[in-house]
Amino acid sequence: MDASPSASAGRIDQAKSILAPEEPEGEQQTNPQTTTRTASTESAAKQSTPVLNPGSSTSSNPITTLTGSSTPATSLPSSSTDSISSSTVSIPRPTGEAVTTPGSSNRTSSEATPRRESDSNSVSPGAAAGIGIACAIAGALIAAAILALLFRRRTRRNPARSDAVPLNGFASVDKAVVSSPDLSSPTGVIERNLPQPAEDQALGGELSRLGTSIKNHVQSYYHTNNVVGSVDQAALGIIAAGNMPLIASSLGSLLSNPSTRLTAIRFCIAWVAISRIDPGCEPDRSFLPPEIAGCLVSIAGAREDPSTRMAFLSRWRAITASLLQSKYGGGNFGSYDPRNQNLSEALQALDTVLSPFMAEKRDERARTQNLEEILRRGARFGFLLFSQPSTWELDWNAPHNEGRGVLAISPALVQVGDDNGRRLPRPRTVEEQELTRGLESYL
Repeated sequence: MDASPSASAGRIDQAKSILAPEEPEGEQQTNPQTTTRTASTESAAKQSTPVLNPGSSTSSNPITTLTGSSTPATSLPSSSTDSISSSTVSIPRPTGEAVTTPGSSNRTSSEATPRRESDSNSVSPGAAAGIGIACAIAGALIAAAILALLFRRRTRRNPARSDAVPLNGFASVDKAVVSSPDLSSPTGVIERNLPQPAEDQALGGELSRLGTSIKNHVQSYYHTNNVVGSVDQAALGIIAAGNMPLIASSLGSLLSNPSTRLTAIRFCIAWVAISRIDPGCEPDRSFLPPEIAGCLVSIAGAREDPSTRMAFLSRWRAITASLLQSKYGGGNFGSYDPRNQNLSEALQALDTVLSPFMAEKRDERARTQNLEEILRRGARFGFLLFSQPSTWELDWNAPHNEGRGVLAISPALVQVGDDNGRRLPRPRTVEEQELTRGLESYL
């Protein structure tokens, strides 16, 4: 039905009056000055459905812009007024664009914002698991550090407890616990005042110098000419006492033969000077102080566990040598030295055996004094070796791979225990043997 423009305008004013009442609380009111236009037909309105433009901004003046057909509406059915929205009226325009009311735009943006914030604040399951593992590791490390500090403090306050271990486990006590006692305790006083162990090179060097002095003595005072007569067997028996690697008669044969004489003399002197500083030597022959030699023999038959015995002897040697240092550590042999008796007997036996082989025009007294000094040097080396907390052995046995006819004229210095009294997994040779070969007919 066609109507005049004035009638259409009247109906539009009627629609404005219907929209004029206030909206319910909480909703934004539309501007009463907003111009509305209706579509000519209901189908035209459906074809131009409004589209929300997220990027559009609302004006400070909440006037809703309506777009519609360029053709002016000529009629407004009375039933169409019932379908008009109380908040938004949009009429299509040829451009097909639409702008929503400020109220709807604000609600849309306010609903989208929390979702973006929640997405940015969320943590993935993998990251959460990594954080949990890292926290657990950090907690374990902190707990371990606290326990270590508490244990160290408790050890310092109660140093005696570090020594309270079973005898069979003494040799396995941690070095850091044993060597770090309270300095005010008796154990701390002992550790602080014990002399420092000698270097391995110093011990090996001392044995080497002793062998060199023996070699020089032999070259200076003895000859290789034929000698009428035989070697004194009684004196030779004194020299051969102990676990000598060859029997006394074989040694006598080596001395009588000019080609092997100098080698046999070197062996005789070295055997007397070095074998008598061994801990197993009898006190009546030992060059060690009699207090030490007698005690070593007394405790030789003890039946402790081998590792425990080595640990006890290690500490006992160091303490005993420290207490006897002023008496035997100076290197001087006064008339009061109790070792002089054994040294004198050994010197007399050597002189009896070796004097027939002395070279002509040599000073007998100088030879005897030099020989005595060699024996004393051996005694000094014996006390030095005894005073070490580490355990040493003097090995006279020739290696098995050398075969027959090999004699060691100087022993090897072998370490078998460390400074804490623990046996080494494998013996360590510091000074090698000096070997002589070609003696198959004598050995």
